[in-house]
Amino acid sequence: MIPRLLVASDLPGLGKVALAGSLPIMAACQAETAILPTVLLSSHTGGFKNIQIDDYTAGMAGFLSQWQELDLVFDGLVTGYLKNKDQIALLIDFAEKKKIPLFVDPIMGDNGQFYQGFDQAYAQNIRRLCQKADVITPNLTEAAFLTDTAYLGDSYGPAQIENLLWQLSDLGPQITVLTGVSFEKDKIGLALYQKKADKIVYVMAKRYPQLFYGTGDIVTAIMASGYFHGIAAEKSARLALDFLDEAIQSTLALKRDLKYGLCYEPHLFELIKQHHLLLEEIK
Repeated sequence: MIPRLLVASDLPGLGKVALAGSLPIMAACQAETAILPTVLLSSHTGGFKNIQIDDYTAGMAGFLSQWQELDLVFDGLVTGYLKNKDQIALLIDFAEKKKIPLFVDPIMGDNGQFYQGFDQAYAQNIRRLCQKADVITPNLTEAAFLTDTAYLGDSYGPAQIENLLWQLSDLGPQITVLTGVSFEKDKIGLALYQKKADKIVYVMAKRYPQLFYGTGDIVTAIMASGYFHGIAAEKSARLALDFLDEAIQSTLALKRDLKYGLCYEPHLFELIKQHHLLLEEIK
């Protein structure tokens, strides 16, 4: 079965992040998608100037109103960047009425700071969404805001990460994926806590000094697709990080401005093959 996923996030015209980056990835992972834009942008906000940005809250309400009337079944709702509390409320209401499982990337900050336009009141609303989710994928900053704890910064060990995972799990999700975890200067990756198995797993990859836009969106796309197929979280995580590493190497080889996004297209065929092998394992 091919899962039908509703994907709610921002849509940039230029730069392969958010919906622009994740939709081809999800298709490669055999997930059918319905698109729910939260913000329309001429480009993403990293490194570009004079960006046209349109809040699409009213449009979202219209989309969801029509879809509510249709005899339409979604296997999952995957959320990324949400502009405001009204958008969060719309998604919670729709998911409850349609009984849709949630996979939430609680995008709101990085490096210990909120993104522009967000604050602790917004974090409280995102927390409500996470409390209803099956899976959440915060970074260290977002995890601090969700748990109302101090940002760990760069000085932490496994004990602090595991404590943070347990606090996040207490919000309600069955699987918690903490992104951007690093215990060694040349490695970075994911810490996964699965409530049912009461197990923590670390999945690591090579760390590069450059800033790459859209990496989190790709991890979410691959892991969400895998989750709604029934693939084990650690296997989807490994696939996501391996795919990212190949895309990063191709991007660096181009020697172009990194703001245009990752060059992942040459590796989509391999992603299709590797994802298919994971599907074969669970048949």
